[in-house]
Amino acid sequence: MNTSTTTRAAAPDETEKARQLIELGLALDPAARSVTVARLIAASLHAGPDTALKRFAATGTLDAQAALDELNNLHVPFSQEGWVETLGQYIVATGDRS
Repeated sequence: MNTSTTTRAAAPDETEKARQLIELGLALDPAARSVTVARLIAASLHAGPDTALKRFAATGTLDAQAALDELNNLHVPFSQEGWVETLGQYIVATGDRS
């Protein structure tokens, strides 16, 4: 009988690094006019793979109304409420032009 096991390395958790990058980006650009900071926030907040925020984070394609609807329904820790507000402001200012 031949038994073999496959070992797969798990990807490192980048949550803390993402938080640090977002906080640094907001410190340097409080209005989050940078698409990079906005996409990092969207990547950290999206609710799943088939969402407007996930598509924006992954591709840069923004469906403004769908993204704002998602933001309005998010429940986040107090420490991330500023992220939601900042991303919302970015979406309103940018609209569907991204």
